[in-house]
Amino acid sequence: MTPPRIPWLSWSCVSVALALVAFGALATPPAIQVTQGVPTGSMPKGVAISPDGTRLYVANYGQLDRNNVTVFDAADLRRLATIDVPGIVVESVVSADGRTLYVSNFRRSSVQFIDLQDNRVVREVRTTGRNPKIVVLSPDGRRLFAANWSSQNVTEIDPATGQVVRTLHAGDNPRGMAITRAGTLYVANFNGHTIDVFAGANLDQHHRIDHVCRIPRHLVLSPDDATLYVSCLSMGQVIAMNLQTERVEHRVRVGSMPKAIDRSPDGRYLYSANYGGSSVSVVDTTDWTVRTLDVPLMDHASGIVSARSGVRFFVTGWYDDHLYAVGLASTGPTFSITPSQRATTLQRREFHRLNPAE
Repeated sequence: MTPPRIPWLSWSCVSVALALVAFGALATPPAIQVTQGVPTGSMPKGVAISPDGTRLYVANYGQLDRNNVTVFDAADLRRLATIDVPGIVVESVVSADGRTLYVSNFRRSSVQFIDLQDNRVVREVRTTGRNPKIVVLSPDGRRLFAANWSSQNVTEIDPATGQVVRTLHAGDNPRGMAITRAGTLYVANFNGHTIDVFAGANLDQHHRIDHVCRIPRHLVLSPDDATLYVSCLSMGQVIAMNLQTERVEHRVRVGSMPKAIDRSPDGRYLYSANYGGSSVSVVDTTDWTVRTLDVPLMDHASGIVSARSGVRFFVTGWYDDHLYAVGLASTGPTFSITPSQRATTLQRREFHRLNPAE
């Protein structure tokens, strides 16, 4: 006997399914592949992208005094230039007009201004603490901040004049930073397990968010400034914090030892450079599912930055001295290595896991 049809139930199921799709409950990160890999200088630390998305700037930490910034075409990873900078550069950020690259100098405890028209240092500003690492610009480009790793403070610099504006006292080994359009600055204290918050016109409204995670390293804001994403190095996690409540709403496991993170332009995807796993992860923030990809030839991932459009990003390999482009699978060439190179890579990874240089 044929059971009776129940139209309302069928339509209800369809409606629920459509709703789940609409809200991303059935979403998952897209399949990705490494499309290119090109040599950089020694120990590429961070990578920055120009505002128009056409240029990449890699800071080569292992180069002393010369060839320590490499410039690439973001479309095809052609090497366009190398820049000589006195000292040891760590991280960088590009001005809103694309004319100046600000680099943190670990050895000289300074921030250097590089004129990108002729690729030379035109100004150097001593920080108020030692060994600056991360540098960030406010969204309007009028405030520049350097996190001073060895001094438990952050230096604010006026990019227009090169003058130090103020020093903000932070926790143990400040590193990751992010600043909202409203001017609130967040500072991750790498060995303090906390995040310092500085608000107000003079950043004099300060409080600390305790017990964020073990070793919070890198910070990224959502496009609406409502959520702060944090890479938790020793936990293998990326967390999402609601900035209104300052409570962690999501914890997602990515690859081993996530170092740098970034997000796609629309904010849907998070990208993670996983130092311990020599891999990259993509997190879909609609349902918090994760896809992790081993990067051929890479020996410990370091810096990461998103392209200005689409699902595409760039990651540096700390020990293998390469820059890699990662994009959607089956949309272009695939970067691959020989079995012999693969065997050598695995040996190198294990050696550096046991004998880290950082």
